[in-house]
Amino acid sequence: MKLRSRATRRSSSTMTPRRRDGFTLISVMMAVMLLTVGLLALGRTQTVLLGAQATAASRTSSLSVARSYMEEVRARDPWVLVSESETRISLDGRVDGSGPLRRALSVDEAQDNLLRVTVTVAGTRSDEPVELVTYVYKGAR
Repeated sequence: MKLRSRATRRSSSTMTPRRRDGFTLISVMMAVMLLTVGLLALGRTQTVLLGAQATAASRTSSLSVARSYMEEVRARDPWVLVSESETRISLDGRVDGSGPLRRALSVDEAQDNLLRVTVTVAGTRSDEPVELVTYVYKGAR
């Protein structure tokens, strides 16, 4: 009888599940891996955002310089307007041999007494340059 009671005790102790508290090593490793992937994605997003912000700032300053120069060109006598080669300029539009921006002026005759004036300003980054186009009526002399 004693043997039977021992067998009964063993089988009853193995049948009841033990309570397990905490996490397994695999679940902790998976959580760390998911956190790492999330942080890498967040870092990549931040890098792209900073690049886009720098591009926008470069295009904004290029556009500002182009608008200001276009107004200066429109104030000139249309009969003496001529194309200008590319010139290095500073961020405020002044001619500067080591400036970060490049500006060019193109003047073409669109029709009789009508000029097509194009101001092109290329920024510091390798983006497409900003190009403004206007038409100037020469009128009679």
